[in-house]
Amino acid sequence: MKLYIGYPESCTENEKFKIKDLFLKEVNVSYDSIPIEVKKKLLSLLDFLKEKDYIFIDNVHYDASDILEFALFGIKNRKIEHIILPGYTYGKPTFIIRETLKTISNNIKNNINIYYDFNLFSEETLVINIGYRKTSISIGGKFLSVIDIGEFNFIDVFGNYLFNRFLKDKGMSNVYLRKTGKRGRYLDRFRGIGARILLKRCNKVILKDENYNRTVNKEEIKLGLSILTGQTNFGEFTLSITDLSSAIVNILYSYEEVERQKPTIKNIVIIGRIAHLYQEPIERIFGLHTEIITPQELLNRSISNFRSRIIFQKIETKYNTGDYSDIEMEIDEKENFKDYLFSLRRYFRDRDIKGVKIIERLTETNLSNYEKETFINELLTIGRITSFKDTKMIPYIDYIISALSKINIPEHLLPEVENYIKKVAFRWSLPLKTRMNIIYFCYKHKDVLKDREWFKVLLPLTITWIRDKKLSEGERQFIRAATGIK
Repeated sequence: MKLYIGYPESCTENEKFKIKDLFLKEVNVSYDSIPIEVKKKLLSLLDFLKEKDYIFIDNVHYDASDILEFALFGIKNRKIEHIILPGYTYGKPTFIIRETLKTISNNIKNNINIYYDFNLFSEETLVINIGYRKTSISIGGKFLSVIDIGEFNFIDVFGNYLFNRFLKDKGMSNVYLRKTGKRGRYLDRFRGIGARILLKRCNKVILKDENYNRTVNKEEIKLGLSILTGQTNFGEFTLSITDLSSAIVNILYSYEEVERQKPTIKNIVIIGRIAHLYQEPIERIFGLHTEIITPQELLNRSISNFRSRIIFQKIETKYNTGDYSDIEMEIDEKENFKDYLFSLRRYFRDRDIKGVKIIERLTETNLSNYEKETFINELLTIGRITSFKDTKMIPYIDYIISALSKINIPEHLLPEVENYIKKVAFRWSLPLKTRMNIIYFCYKHKDVLKDREWFKVLLPLTITWIRDKKLSEGERQFIRAATGIK
């Protein structure tokens, strides 16, 4: 018998099963009777197999390995030829799984063959496996990375966004919902709705208690998940690894550093219940079509790529709040606007950071209407040329957005400025002050932007984004006030 142990389901050639269900059946506990936090821990079991006292049910503490052992009692009398595991169980979790299977089958000798998902594909295949809280990414079966993003994160972020969107749409506040005892209940409801939408089980957000009903389209899902999917492309500089795209790009950089060559990737395989949500960012980065594989399809494949030595790394996402607003340097005083503009063009062409100080100077200058329009057009031109591939150019993006948020934009130029802001607004790795300037721009022009779909997504999504960020109370209050969600 071949056995795949993974999330959300494990399987043999003939049946599917869930580890959590087998465990609860063994200890005679109903899934509906356990607290939500215990449910989450059961779902993320394979991500935390090393944990002691992992859950507490019916006055009993269970280590994570105990849960696995109880769950696998049901297959103890079956002859297992080999086991396939997700890449994110590499290392100590694999050892625990092996020892557990030896224990329940009374097999003292170490003759249980364990392989990983990437052992089933060629050296030219990128294999991605999505767990509950982790995702493994294998390049050719020899370079394995595990990042701390999984199905839970997608459902949590999207559900929280839907909740904040509801608050914005209905003009409600968290304070009011807390006072009425509805906040926790509504938040759980929206997480459930978010899960159903992401798993393609529905496309509507309905809350009958508040007469709230709307349809969610693909573009809203794409923007609503941008916090996790990211927009980083290969070749771009990243301040920190904040999302799936920046993680993958950094994995490719690491591969080149270790192997002294670029990886040869001709095929991409994605495994997991939300694999379809990974397709767009993966295909954008690699320019290749992706194939979604089910766990049972894995069991039909033979071992084709086995290595005794694997380069392994864990990647943790972390937001870097660093900004460029405190660049200290002197610039020469100019006699007129044209001289400043000429210097700005020269500095930008030469990739000289001094250009940002000229942007700052002109932003604070009382310009004529003609000068203002010329300056705005120059900023938009620089913004279109500037890329995230050159670290010296990134501060220009920061200062351009700052300038556009402070200048009174002529009405006929607002559509072009809006397009630029929209282009960068969903890059969640931008410095905090840049993010605040984007929100301030949206606040200033909310009457014009209020019917734009991207605008309707950005404001509540920003409130979701600040949940786990280390912001001062003043920064947090500014963002809440500017978005109108309190």
